[in-house]
Amino acid sequence: MNRMVREPAAERRGFTLIELLVVIAIIAILAAILFPVFAQAREAARKTSCLSDLKQLGLGWLMYTQDYDGAYPLTAQCCDANGSQIYWQENIEPYIKNGGTSQVWLNKASVFICPDYLKPAPAVDEAGNPDNSGNPPTGEYPLASYAPNFSITTAWWALGQSWAGENSGVGVEAAIGKPAQQILLAPNHGCCIETWGGGGANNWTEAARRHSDGANYLLLDGHAKWEHGPNPQYGADANGEALGTTIATNIRNRPSAPIFFFPRAGE
Repeated sequence: MNRMVREPAAERRGFTLIELLVVIAIIAILAAILFPVFAQAREAARKTSCLSDLKQLGLGWLMYTQDYDGAYPLTAQCCDANGSQIYWQENIEPYIKNGGTSQVWLNKASVFICPDYLKPAPAVDEAGNPDNSGNPPTGEYPLASYAPNFSITTAWWALGQSWAGENSGVGVEAAIGKPAQQILLAPNHGCCIETWGGGGANNWTEAARRHSDGANYLLLDGHAKWEHGPNPQYGADANGEALGTTIATNIRNRPSAPIFFFPRAGE
């Protein structure tokens, strides 16, 4: 009688502890390598989005200027039928058409808001300089995510005032000496609705390192670019200029600066 010969079942074995630990270690190493890359890619996308938004705002600003015989919008003017101030965002909004609704500049998701607006400003910078501006760590006024350079324009409360200097009159295109170098819109941290550069802890320096230790700027000729921010963030030299950046508050202090805030004539 033939007997069926059974072959022994194939031996089954699982992973050993050493093998599992090796796999876990490999995954951890890959994660450590890839996570920073993903973070850098995300930040690069936000930086590009910010540049695009600035260019849209610049087009709106310049179209408004063309419609008003070369006069720039005021950062704030007084007043509407309800007695409220009218800010520059509201003046250029018809040229932006962002969402097709009224006062989109009040929405935190509009082109008026930098994708990194809520990046907190450090309480103390690399050199131990404190943020003594009185502003909270993150910006509290979304309408001021970007702010116009006060040198090129003015606000209603400065019109005709002797203390305001060049800002006692409305800013016009004809008064601008270096449109390819002078800042139109700059990053801004909190209050107020304009900015003016300067070293130390202020609305500009608090926001000047939003994107990869720098920030995006819109220039008066309509182009936007990234520039490295101050380092240390709240440092200042004897002229009140921010340290560690090529951006000048006053071009007279740094004649070779690629971009600057003051003065209108550019010299």
